[in-house]
Amino acid sequence: MKKFFAVINIEIKMFLRTGVAVFFTFVFPLFILFFFGSIWGKKFIPYLVPMIIAMISSSTAIYTIGTILPIYKGTGILKRITVSPLRGWTYIYGLVAARFLISFFQSILIIIIAIFFYGLEIKGNIFVLFLLLFIGILSTLSIGGLIAGVSKNSEMATTISNFTFTPLMFLSGAFIPIFILPKFFQKLAYVSPVYHFIKALQDIIREGGSLKNEGIHFSVLFFSLFIFFFITKKTFREQ
Repeated sequence: MKKFFAVINIEIKMFLRTGVAVFFTFVFPLFILFFFGSIWGKKFIPYLVPMIIAMISSSTAIYTIGTILPIYKGTGILKRITVSPLRGWTYIYGLVAARFLISFFQSILIIIIAIFFYGLEIKGNIFVLFLLLFIGILSTLSIGGLIAGVSKNSEMATTISNFTFTPLMFLSGAFIPIFILPKFFQKLAYVSPVYHFIKALQDIIREGGSLKNEGIHFSVLFFSLFIFFFITKKTFREQ
């Protein structure tokens, strides 16, 4: 367990020492919040905040977990870790946990800024909101893990990440309302964990959605987390 927490500590320190990563993780989402908040006003904030949280957490998952691990696989770093006192899975879990903590803190920061500057009112239960952030962020991280698991090298991971992120965002309802999409794409959107993450966040913030009322969204997030984690672990073991 000490090694696990040591990995988390090292990964967070490495992240904080990378100025570009810190900027696009913490500063850029706030710029989006203030930019669109100034254009559309306070009434749009309950819709905007969930979109930013889901978009940035998905980006963090896909372009960090999804690309870092294939680089480590291709350069032999993961293989060296497996023959060291630090087991390979301990490092991978530590890396995921570090990215989870970063994304979770980032989400809380966005919500707090929206409350203070735009008077965002969270009508739902705070515990349910935190639970949703916990499951939703893990679900997006599992997408990154899936990309890392099926990618044989960094070039393949980058290609899959780019191919995954853009459709995932357009099918999430963050940019285009789902109801105006063709029926086929609507069905694809309804199985996307990012869509359910955004929708549940909006319901809890705007309408006071409870755990019972948001059951379908939580179920999809749980199911996708389980499936993606299972596939990721299987592919890593085979490799």
